[in-house]
Amino acid sequence: MPAAIMQTVTLTALRQNIFQLADQVLETGEPVVIERNGRHLLLVPEKPKLDLSKLPRRHLFNGDPDELVTIKTWDEAEWGEPDNLG
Repeated sequence: MPAAIMQTVTLTALRQNIFQLADQVLETGEPVVIERNGRHLLLVPEKPKLDLSKLPRRHLFNGDPDELVTIKTWDEAEWGEPDNLG
């Protein structure tokens, strides 16, 4: 899929159409390039904040959460740290 070509405007054109260009960027999400003395600026929409409050609550741990601090994840006798360190 080819990359979208961004609209480029001069600073004078931006000044004349700032409200229309701002509305266009907000509606489409596509940035507008502003050219000034051979350099470029971008007018871009703010990224929306991620709202996690609407996600369904998941219960991924089945058990007593207090046991998490004492749970064994490996057999210490089989681990053999001195052997692994050489």
